[in-house]
Formats: sequence, structure tokens, C-alpha cells
Amino acid sequence: MSHFYFALTNPEVEQLLKKELSVSHPNFKLSYSRPGFLTFKAESASAFSPWMARISGHCFGKKTIVELEALPKAWLWKRDDSFTPPESLSRLSDNSLFKIGEKVTLIMMVGENEYWLGEYILKKTHFQTPGEVSSIEKKEVPSRAYYKIAEAYEAFDLPMDFEEKVLELGSAPGGASLFLLDQELKVFGVDPADMDRSILAKRNFKHIKKPFENLNAENFQEDIDWIVSDVNLPPSVVIKEVERFLTFLEPRGLVLTLKINQDRYLRMLKPIVESFKKKGFTQVELKYLPSHRQEIALIALR
Repeated sequence: MSHFYFALTNPEVEQLLKKELSVSHPNFKLSYSRPGFLTFKAESASAFSPWMARISGHCFGKKTIVELEALPKAWLWKRDDSFTPPESLSRLSDNSLFKIGEKVTLIMMVGENEYWLGEYILKKTHFQTPGEVSSIEKKEVPSRAYYKIAEAYEAFDLPMDFEEKVLELGSAPGGASLFLLDQELKVFGVDPADMDRSILAKRNFKHIKKPFENLNAENFQEDIDWIVSDVNLPPSVVIKEVERFLTFLEPRGLVLTLKINQDRYLRMLKPIVESFKKKGFTQVELKYLPSHRQEIALIALR
């Protein structure tokens, strides 16, 4: 008996997702797809939760509007915001609630008058939105890093407390710094490049205008509670530097955006997770966030 699965992701990362599945699920065959929406066929049932997908689960194929209107509850996701679903399906989605651990019935509007049906388990780290659409309000910010840290903060309910100290690697121009400062944290932004003037004016921000590779224990006169990074460098370089910091700092949490723009970086992810667990972090997770491109968030908490 054949089994079908779906994955929703951002179009920029589709090739990486396919590469990931060629290794983790070599028996899966790509079936039907559209940008951001992929389905796969397998001859046997399998756990399916690829890293490079926003969300994934079982797929039950195409459905008619009449079939979908008969569902007791379901969420509706649109592949393109310009699509206009029937009022009945929009109302069904708006009136449907799902609890953590419950199976979500997901209507996927792949095209005008084209609907697919899927199912997945709602996890604590999922956004409580159809199709894992970001719930972060769009506004004018220094960089896209603002949304990446904001989404990580919400998805993992990061326990960042009032005026805790954050060491941010590669902080310029200040997108992530802005979000962290808005949470009333103290931010030490490390970057030889210039910060946005609005960030420099913040009382709780200090700019360390030098490469983070040049920092050592002598540069820190106080404890650091968090290390945050969205550096545009290979994961191996970022992890090596973070591990060096861990030899003289004892943060209680890490929030790292790892760039996965080459196939070989996918193979590094599992060893990286295991490495941080061995260093005393009790919760280490990877998550592909709505604002991501060819990258993934790593969260490590003590």
C-alpha cells in the first residue's frame, strides 16, 4: 500500500529539502509539486519530519470544495496570498481550534480551485497558524534578522529575562539587536561594520566594533546569558567560534542561524546537535522558520 506525504517550505530551499530526503528517506519519490508545496510517495509508512520544511505530514490528495466543506474543522493555507478561497472554507478555518498534540487537518490551496488535504501533529514549537505562516507583524526594521530572532523567540518561547545580557555575533546593521532590545535585554553587538543609528542610540546597546574572532575572556567583565548569531559564514566556522566562547563564557542559551547553502552542510546538523548536548545543553533543537531562506535555527538551552 502506498503512503503519501506533504511538505511546505520556502521555494529558495526546495533543492536542499529534496537532497535531505534523498539521504534520510531514499525510498521517497517526489510526486506532485508546486513552488513551496511538495508531495512524496513511499511504499511503506515512515516518520516524516524533514529539517528543511516549515511543516510536513501525511497527504490525502486532491479534494473538492464539497468534500472539504463537510470537514468538522480544518485550517486553510494558501500557497499564494492572491488566491481567493470560498467564504465557506475561510470561515471553517477561522472557526477551527487545535490543541498542542492534536492532529491538525490542513486544507492546502495550491492553486485557484485546486485543494489538497493533509494532516500533521501540532507541536509546541509550531506557530499556531495554518501552514506555519509567521505571526510576527511586519514593520520597518534594519534587517531581516529581526524576523528570524522574533520567530525563534515565539516558536521556542525563549526564557529571556529582563536585562539579561546577550552577546550578538555579526550584529550589523541591527535587525536582531532591535528585537532583543525591545524585549528589554542588554545587547553587546559584535561587528566591525556600522550599526544602524537608531540602535546605537539605545541605552542597553554596546557596539564592539571588531571581528568576533578577536574576542577573548579579557574582553568580558560581566557574565553573558545568551549568545545569538546570524553570521553569513559556513556552519563549521560559526560553531567553532561559539564553542571557543563556551570555554570562557557560560550562557544559558544559544540562538544560532546556520547558513545551509550547500548540500554538505546538511550532514553537519546532527553532529552539531549532539555536540551541544554533550556540552550540557538539555534542549537542543533545529527549526526552519517562516522567514528563513537557505538557513535553519539552532536553539540550545541549559
